[in-house]
Amino acid sequence: MAAPKRLTRQQAQQETRARLIDAALNLIAEAGVGAASIRGICERAGFSQGAFYSNFASKDDLLLALVATHMTRIARDLVDLVQATEGMGLDDSLNRLGARLGELSRNPVLSRLIIEMNLHAQRDTDFAAQFAEVTASYRREFTAITQTLIARHQLTTRQPPPQIAETMLALWFGEIVQNREAGTASVADLQMAYFRAVTHG
Repeated sequence: MAAPKRLTRQQAQQETRARLIDAALNLIAEAGVGAASIRGICERAGFSQGAFYSNFASKDDLLLALVATHMTRIARDLVDLVQATEGMGLDDSLNRLGARLGELSRNPVLSRLIIEMNLHAQRDTDFAAQFAEVTASYRREFTAITQTLIARHQLTTRQPPPQIAETMLALWFGEIVQNREAGTASVADLQMAYFRAVTHG
């Protein structure tokens, strides 16, 4: 049996970084940002605090990397989904996008991450400024998705595409922080109804 391939220094560091980020995500989902101490994150990941400081300058540095990692992944997933709907009608494209956003809003770990990061940003102005820079990236991606659908289906809009994208994101974030009653309209339904209301073609 062949011996396991030895990781390069760079690969080992990337693996350590990823495990620290995953440990932080799980601790935040369980008990909030305040309970996710550097010591606790290291213990959960199975590393020393020295390994932590070899990868991150501070807890906030790790939190920003955590947000960037997961929100970039979501944005890319949505971009791929919209690209895969090329050739479909607008209704089918919107239904697929809405279904995926609905799945994401029901993901308990992701939902708690978004809530906790926004609360942390409200309490810490230094973190808030850096958090805004990180979140601007996925907001641009979501605006690009909106613009793709508008251009592909030759729609005219009653609002600028960035404003449409921001409103759809706001509806999604609102769904995450609410416990909606059974039988009420889903976030996907609300988003798609809004999109149809502000576009025509």
